[in-house]
Amino acid sequence: MRIKIKIPKTNSRTTFRMSEVAQLKETIKHQQIRIQELERMLRMEIAYEHAAIKAAHLAIRSAYADYLPTHISHSTRKREILEPRQIFMWLIRNKTAISLSNIGKICGGRDHSTIIHACRLVDDYAATDRRYAARLETIKNNFELFVNECN
Repeated sequence: MRIKIKIPKTNSRTTFRMSEVAQLKETIKHQQIRIQELERMLRMEIAYEHAAIKAAHLAIRSAYADYLPTHISHSTRKREILEPRQIFMWLIRNKTAISLSNIGKICGGRDHSTIIHACRLVDDYAATDRRYAARLETIKNNFELFVNECN
Protein backbone atom coordinates (compact mmCIF):
# COMPACT_ATOMS: atom_id res chain seq x y z
CA MET A 1 0.00 0.00 0.00
CA ARG A 2 1.39 3.33 -1.09
CA ILE A 3 0.61 6.56 0.68
CA LYS A 4 0.46 9.65 -1.44
CA ILE A 5 2.12 12.65 0.18
CA LYS A 6 1.11 16.08 -1.00
CA ILE A 7 3.95 18.50 -1.41
CA PRO A 8 3.07 22.07 -0.44
CA LYS A 9 3.32 24.68 -3.17
CA THR A 10 5.32 26.98 -0.90
CA ASN A 11 7.78 25.96 1.71
CA SER A 12 8.15 27.55 5.13
CA ARG A 13 11.05 29.68 3.92
CA THR A 14 9.01 31.49 1.25
CA THR A 15 6.13 31.91 3.67
CA PHE A 16 8.50 33.57 6.12
CA ARG A 17 9.75 35.86 3.39
CA MET A 18 6.22 36.86 2.41
CA SER A 19 5.36 37.80 6.00
CA GLU A 20 8.66 39.64 6.28
CA VAL A 21 7.82 41.64 3.15
CA ALA A 22 4.43 42.55 4.60
CA GLN A 23 6.10 43.64 7.82
CA LEU A 24 8.59 45.81 5.93
CA LYS A 25 5.78 47.42 3.94
CA GLU A 26 4.00 48.28 7.19
CA THR A 27 7.19 49.75 8.67
CA ILE A 28 7.79 51.87 5.57
CA LYS A 29 4.19 53.11 5.70
CA HIS A 30 4.63 54.12 9.37
CA GLN A 31 7.88 55.93 8.61
CA GLN A 32 6.26 57.83 5.74
CA ILE A 33 3.45 58.96 8.04
CA ARG A 34 5.99 60.07 10.66
CA ILE A 35 8.00 62.00 8.05
CA GLN A 36 4.85 63.73 6.79
CA GLU A 37 3.92 64.67 10.34
CA LEU A 38 7.38 66.12 10.98
CA GLU A 39 7.23 68.12 7.76
CA ARG A 40 3.82 69.46 8.79
CA MET A 41 5.18 70.48 12.19
CA LEU A 42 8.14 72.24 10.59
CA ARG A 43 5.74 74.35 8.54
CA MET A 44 3.52 74.95 11.54
CA GLU A 45 4.21 77.91 13.77
CA ILE A 46 4.62 76.80 17.35
CA ALA A 47 3.62 79.48 19.84
CA TYR A 48 7.17 79.94 21.14
CA GLU A 49 9.61 82.19 19.35
CA HIS A 50 12.75 80.39 20.40
CA ALA A 51 13.97 78.01 17.66
CA ALA A 52 15.40 75.59 20.23
CA ILE A 53 11.96 75.03 21.75
CA LYS A 54 10.50 74.26 18.34
CA ALA A 55 13.41 71.91 17.64
CA ALA A 56 12.88 70.17 21.01
CA HIS A 57 9.22 69.56 20.17
CA LEU A 58 10.19 68.10 16.80
CA ALA A 59 12.94 65.92 18.26
CA ILE A 60 10.64 64.46 20.89
CA ARG A 61 7.91 63.95 18.29
CA SER A 62 10.36 61.89 16.22
CA ALA A 63 10.72 59.41 19.11
CA TYR A 64 7.22 59.52 20.63
CA ALA A 65 4.54 59.10 17.97
CA ASP A 66 1.63 60.27 20.17
CA TYR A 67 3.41 63.37 21.45
CA LEU A 68 1.82 66.79 20.97
CA PRO A 69 3.36 70.15 21.96
CA THR A 70 0.38 70.76 24.25
CA HIS A 71 1.43 67.78 26.40
CA ILE A 72 4.18 69.95 27.90
CA SER A 73 1.68 72.02 29.87
CA HIS A 74 -0.61 69.12 30.91
CA SER A 75 -0.83 68.40 34.62
CA THR A 76 -1.35 64.65 34.18
CA ARG A 77 1.13 62.10 35.52
CA LYS A 78 0.47 59.44 32.89
CA ARG A 79 3.72 57.85 31.76
CA GLU A 80 3.06 58.48 28.05
CA ILE A 81 2.80 62.23 28.70
CA LEU A 82 5.15 62.55 31.67
CA GLU A 83 8.18 60.93 30.03
CA PRO A 84 8.32 63.20 26.94
CA ARG A 85 7.67 66.23 29.17
CA GLN A 86 10.63 65.34 31.40
CA ILE A 87 12.84 64.79 28.36
CA PHE A 88 11.70 68.16 26.99
CA MET A 89 12.72 69.86 30.25
CA TRP A 90 16.05 68.00 30.27
CA LEU A 91 16.75 68.89 26.64
CA ILE A 92 15.97 72.58 27.04
CA ARG A 93 17.99 72.82 30.24
CA ASN A 94 21.08 71.04 28.88
CA LYS A 95 21.11 72.38 25.33
CA THR A 96 20.01 76.02 25.74
CA ALA A 97 20.70 78.98 28.00
CA ILE A 98 17.05 79.38 29.02
CA SER A 99 16.66 79.80 32.78
CA LEU A 100 14.91 77.22 34.95
CA SER A 101 12.06 79.61 35.75
CA ASN A 102 11.48 80.30 32.05
CA ILE A 103 11.50 76.58 31.29
CA GLY A 104 8.93 76.19 34.06
CA LYS A 105 6.76 78.89 32.48
CA ILE A 106 6.97 77.16 29.10
CA CYS A 107 5.99 73.88 30.74
CA GLY A 108 2.71 75.15 32.14
CA GLY A 109 3.83 77.30 35.06
CA ARG A 110 5.95 74.73 36.86
CA ASP A 111 8.45 75.60 39.56
CA HIS A 112 12.22 75.58 38.92
CA SER A 113 12.60 72.68 41.37
CA THR A 114 10.30 70.57 39.18
CA ILE A 115 12.65 71.16 36.26
CA ILE A 116 15.66 70.14 38.36
CA HIS A 117 13.86 67.00 39.54
CA ALA A 118 12.85 66.05 35.97
CA CYS A 119 16.43 66.49 34.75
CA ARG A 120 17.75 64.28 37.55
CA LEU A 121 15.18 61.61 36.74
CA VAL A 122 16.11 61.62 33.05
CA ASP A 123 19.79 61.29 33.94
CA ASP A 124 19.03 58.41 36.35
CA TYR A 125 16.85 56.57 33.84
CA ALA A 126 19.48 56.97 31.14
CA ALA A 127 22.14 55.56 33.46
CA THR A 128 20.12 52.45 34.33
CA ASP A 129 18.04 51.66 31.22
CA ARG A 130 19.86 51.06 27.93
CA ARG A 131 16.75 51.44 25.77
CA TYR A 132 15.89 54.72 27.44
CA ALA A 133 19.47 55.92 26.95
CA ALA A 134 19.37 54.99 23.26
CA ARG A 135 16.05 56.82 22.81
CA LEU A 136 17.47 59.85 24.62
CA GLU A 137 20.55 59.81 22.38
CA THR A 138 18.33 59.71 19.30
CA ILE A 139 16.30 62.64 20.58
CA LYS A 140 19.48 64.58 21.34
CA ASN A 141 20.85 63.99 17.83
CA ASN A 142 17.52 64.93 16.23
CA PHE A 143 17.41 68.07 18.37
CA GLU A 144 20.76 69.21 17.03
CA LEU A 145 19.62 68.54 13.46
CA PHE A 146 16.36 70.43 13.94
CA VAL A 147 18.06 73.40 15.62
CA ASN A 148 20.28 73.78 12.56
CA GLU A 149 17.22 73.51 10.28
CA CYS A 150 15.13 76.00 12.24
CA ASN A 151 17.83 78.69 12.18
